[in-house]
Amino acid sequence: MKNKGITFKLSAYIISATVLIFLSILFYYYQYSKKMLLREAYHSAQQLTTATINEIETILSSTQKIPSNLVYSIENSNVQEVELLNMLSRIVENNPEIYGSCIAFEPYCFLKETEQYAPYFYKSKEGIAYKSLGEDSSYNYLNQDWYTLPKTQNKAIWTEPYFDEGGGNILMTTYAVPFHDHSSDQEIFRGVITADISLDWLERLMDSTKIYKTGYAFLISHTGTIITHPISELRMTESIFSLAERYSRPDVKKIGEDMVLGNSKFLPYAALTDSTPFRIYYAPLPKSNWSMAVIFPEAELFADLKKLHRTSLLIGILGITGLFLIIILISRNITKPLRKLAINAERIGSGNFDVTIKCDNAAREITMLGNTFMHMQQELKKYIKNLEITTAAKEKIESELKIAHDIQQGMIHIIFPPFPERKDVDLYAILEPARQVGGDLYDFFFLDDETLCFAIGDVSDKGVPASLLMAITLTLLRSKANKTMEVNEIVKSINNSISKENENMMFVTFFLGLLNLKTGELSYCNAGHNYPYLISQNQKVEELEQTHGPPLGIKENHQYKYETIKLKKSDSLVLFTDGVTEATSKNGDFYGDERLKKPDRITLFKQQPKNNYKPYL
Repeated sequence: MKNKGITFKLSAYIISATVLIFLSILFYYYQYSKKMLLREAYHSAQQLTTATINEIETILSSTQKIPSNLVYSIENSNVQEVELLNMLSRIVENNPEIYGSCIAFEPYCFLKETEQYAPYFYKSKEGIAYKSLGEDSSYNYLNQDWYTLPKTQNKAIWTEPYFDEGGGNILMTTYAVPFHDHSSDQEIFRGVITADISLDWLERLMDSTKIYKTGYAFLISHTGTIITHPISELRMTESIFSLAERYSRPDVKKIGEDMVLGNSKFLPYAALTDSTPFRIYYAPLPKSNWSMAVIFPEAELFADLKKLHRTSLLIGILGITGLFLIIILISRNITKPLRKLAINAERIGSGNFDVTIKCDNAAREITMLGNTFMHMQQELKKYIKNLEITTAAKEKIESELKIAHDIQQGMIHIIFPPFPERKDVDLYAILEPARQVGGDLYDFFFLDDETLCFAIGDVSDKGVPASLLMAITLTLLRSKANKTMEVNEIVKSINNSISKENENMMFVTFFLGLLNLKTGELSYCNAGHNYPYLISQNQKVEELEQTHGPPLGIKENHQYKYETIKLKKSDSLVLFTDGVTEATSKNGDFYGDERLKKPDRITLFKQQPKNNYKPYL
C-alpha cells in the first residue's frame, strides 16, 4: 500500500470496509437465522412428538382400562366358563386396537381337574380365533414374562415388545393385570388378565411421523430395545446400547441412558456410520416407560437458509464489484489533476523551474494545491539564486579558512625529530584542530645551547577567533621569552599583553617550562592548564599538580608563581590539552584522565622508538 496510488488506496480502503461490514452483517444474519430455525425445529419436533405420544398413550390408556375392569368382575363374582369366554371374545371383537386377550389362571385354580387353563381370543384373517394356551405343551404360559412379572411384582405392567410364538405368533406388547382371591383373610394370587396390542399399527404410526423429507421417528423400550425403526433389521434385534457399542459412540450411549431415564431433550447428533450432522428430540411415554425420538438432518433444516445465504453473498459480490468500478471512475476523475501536479512537481524537482502549472476545472482543494505549487516554484527560484550566492561565499570562506589552517600549521613545529643532532633530549608533538582552525597551541625552542623553552596552551573558544588568539599567544611567547627572565615573569608579561583590550573576554590556559639540559633542572609555570604527567624510568606516573595562577587574559598584572624540579635521565614529561581527556566515544563516554594514566599508555610513552615519530596517544 505504501507505493500505491490514491485511486488504488481509496478503492482498497472503501472496498475493504464495505466487505468487512457486509460479511459481518451476513454472518450475524446467518447465525441469528440459524438460531431461529433451530428454535422452530425444536418446537416442531416437540409438537409432533407430543402429538404422536398422546395418540399412542390414548390407545394404551384405553387398552389398560379393559383388563382392569375385567379384574373387578372376576374378583367380585363367580364367573362361569361360558361367560368368561364370551367376555374375552367381546373384548377382542369390540376393541379394534386390541389384537388379543387372555385370562391365565394359576394351576387348578379355575377348573379343579385342569392344571393350566388360559383361554385366549385373538384376531386372525378369518375373524376372531380361539386358542387355549394351557393345552399347548410347547407353550408354558407360567414361564412367560407377561405372566411372571405381574405375579412377582403384584402390579399391572406393560411387557417388553416380543414375538409371541405359540400364542398370537406376531410382534406384540402385552398389558397384564394380576387378579386375586379375597374370600379369605389373605390375598391369594389367582392369575393374570392380558390385553395384547400388535405393533404393526405402531410401526405404521411411527413411519408416518416425519420432519422434513428424510427425518424419521423410532421407539425404544424401557431397557433400550428398539421397538420401531425405518430399518426393519433393527426392530427387536438391537438396542440403542448395542448400536452405541458396535460403532464406538459414547454420545449415543449417553442419549440412550437419558431416554431410558424418561428425560426429554433437543440435541445435535451425528449419524452412526458417518459424521453427517442431525438433530434429535426425544420424550418419554409415561404409561409404558418407553421413549420416542425424532431425528432429522441439519442439511434439510438449514437448506433454505444456506440457499438464501449463497444468494445474498452473490448479490453482495456483484454489488461490491459495481461499487469498486464506480469508486475507480470517481477517484480517477479526482486524481487526474493530482497526477498532473505530481508530474510538474517532478520536473520542478529536476531543476526545471519554468514549468507552467494549470488546475482548470479542478476541485477547490486541488486548485489551492496548484496555487501552492506555483508559489513554491517562485520561492524555489529565489532560494536557488540565494543558494548560489551563499555557496559562492561559503566556498570563498572555506578557501580562506584553508589558507588560515595552512598558516596556523606553519606557525607550529611539524618536522620531527626537531633536533636530530642532539642526544640529550627527545621531543614529539601533534596538533589536530576540531575544525579547520582552532585554539590549541604548542611551541618549543632553545634560549641558548643549554636552555630549552617549551609551552602548551588551549584557547577558550574554537574556530577563527581562537586561532587568532592562538597566533597572538605564540607570537608573544617568542617575543617575550629570554634567558634573563624567570619562567613566571615570562607568563606574566604574556598575560598582560593578552589582557589589554580583551573585550571578548577570551582566555588561554597555558603551561610554560624552561629546561636546563645540562643540569636537568626544570622551572615551570602553570596558568590554569591541565596537569602534565612526569613518567619516571620505573614507570611511576606523577602529576605536576601545581597551578600558579589563572589562565592568560583574565586578570592583568597577576603575580604568577612557579615551581622547580630536577629531571633524571630517561624521565619523560607528557603535556596535553583537554581535547584528549574530553574526547567521547560513540556512547558519549569521556576518555578521561584515569584511562590516560593506565600502564599500557605509559608503556607507549617509554617504549616509543627514537626515530619513529608518531602520536603517543
